[in-house]
Amino acid sequence: MENCTLVYGHELLGRKDITPMDLLVGLLILAFCSLQIAFGFVNLWILWNVKIFYNSFGTILATRALVDMSSSVLHICYSSYVTISQRADYSPYMAIVAGYLGYILAGMSCSMHVFLAVNRFTSVYFPLQYRIIFKKENCVRITTVTFIAIIIAFIIPFTFIPCNLIGYSASHYGYIMLDCRKPEEKRPFHFGRFLHVACGALLCFGAIVIDTATIRKLYVLKKTKQICNNTHFKVKVRFTMQSFCQNIPMFIELVLLTLGDSSPDSSKAFNVTLSFLVTRFTDFVNSTTIIVFNPEARKFLQSRARLFPTSSISSSRNIYVLPGNNTLNC
Repeated sequence: MENCTLVYGHELLGRKDITPMDLLVGLLILAFCSLQIAFGFVNLWILWNVKIFYNSFGTILATRALVDMSSSVLHICYSSYVTISQRADYSPYMAIVAGYLGYILAGMSCSMHVFLAVNRFTSVYFPLQYRIIFKKENCVRITTVTFIAIIIAFIIPFTFIPCNLIGYSASHYGYIMLDCRKPEEKRPFHFGRFLHVACGALLCFGAIVIDTATIRKLYVLKKTKQICNNTHFKVKVRFTMQSFCQNIPMFIELVLLTLGDSSPDSSKAFNVTLSFLVTRFTDFVNSTTIIVFNPEARKFLQSRARLFPTSSISSSRNIYVLPGNNTLNC
């Protein structure tokens, strides 16, 4: 009966009683986010020092790394903490703000992934125009406009469409949509469901189509021997495969979000929890791809590891380039 007197949004708060599952989920969130931040710093270190990333592809990767690191900080400071502690002595609006920030950062990360796919597509299909289209000023403009558009596109519908407020629930281990304030009210439109389907159809599936078209073009160039520089071509292939492989966890993540439907119902509890954990794991996996797909990155890290035990290490930047090249149009 006490729950009936709780303020609107009480389902976003903790239960006060901590269970082993609370600890498990909270610690998994903490672990994935901590690993993502650690590898995120490694990503930025590599992008700052390795020459092949001195281009728009590297700029987009750096932007995405910063976005994902910001998301991880949010989930370490809020999501993992409230999940482990199961506190209920704070305003539900804190959970709503955390939900909004989480969705905005996830949308920005997803958009940067599509931007990567378009970048690879342009470098292969329009190599002469690539540097003009993706010059630094254009990248900054596109990133800024995208960020503003995502904020507007997420905040306005979630806030002003009746019964569509969303937040992170400590007791449900994921994002859930609040019920209407009045029992007799009905939700006119489920924006969260629309958002998940739209992102899956337009952004995720769109990135897969773009990357597939890029891979096909690379295959044709290889088969017809229309390659003027084999070293640059191999870099293009690796960059494209790096982008393509990131589609897989992102697609799984969106499928689980759609199945979970941001619902507090017990029948969808597993999908809500799994989708949130998979999203955190996806951010971590994305932070490792630059090392997995690029031997230049591994070579740089290995060289720094060999230097680390020595007493005197040069503070100057070590720039790694491809043999015989000072610039790389990738």
